[in-house]
Amino acid sequence: MNTTVNLWALAWLVVVAVLVLLSGRLGGPRTATWLTAIGVFLLAIEEPALTLWLATAEPGDDRDGMVTLITPMARAHVLDTAVVSLAAAVALEYLAFTGLRNGRGSAWRALVFGFGVALVMEVTTTGLVFSRGLPLPGAAGEVGRHAFGWTPVAVGLVAWAAGLLIGRPARAPAQSTPSPDVPVEATIRRYDDGP
Repeated sequence: MNTTVNLWALAWLVVVAVLVLLSGRLGGPRTATWLTAIGVFLLAIEEPALTLWLATAEPGDDRDGMVTLITPMARAHVLDTAVVSLAAAVALEYLAFTGLRNGRGSAWRALVFGFGVALVMEVTTTGLVFSRGLPLPGAAGEVGRHAFGWTPVAVGLVAWAAGLLIGRPARAPAQSTPSPDVPVEATIRRYDDGP
C-alpha cells in the first residue's frame, strides 16, 4: 500500500510541476485554478473521504475501521464531519473554478483562509497525533515500510500553495494625485476636448 500511495503522490507531483512550468503558456488564472483544485482534491481524498471510509468500515475490512469500535454517537459525529468536510472541499473547488479563474480577490482570500486552516491542521495532527510515516518525535504512528500517508498530503499542500501564489490578485495601481504645481483644471479632461 505504501508504494501505491507514493506512486499516486508522485504522479500528481509531476502534474503539478508540469502545470507550474507551463503557467506562462496556459495563463496564470487557468494554472492557478487547476493547481488549487488538485491540491484541494488530494487533501479531500486523504482526509474527509478516507474518514468517511473508516467510519463505515469494520476492523476486519480495514485495520483502522471504526464501526464496532466506537459508540453510535461518536460514529454519527465522524460521519457528519466527513460529509461536511467533503462539502467544504466542493465549495473550495467551486471558488477555484469560478472566482479564482476570473481573478476575484474575494475568492482568492477565501482559498487562502481555507489553505491556512488545512495547513495548520495537517502540521498539528502530523506532529502531535499521527506521524503519517514521518519519523517525528512525540507523534504516534509507524515509521518504515508499513507507514504511509504524508506524501499525498504534502503534494496537495504544495499544489494548493502554488495555485495561490500564481493566482494572487494584482495590486491595483495607486491613484495618482495631481502635482501641487499643476492647476486642477489642467488635469481634468473635458468631453469637448476629444480623444
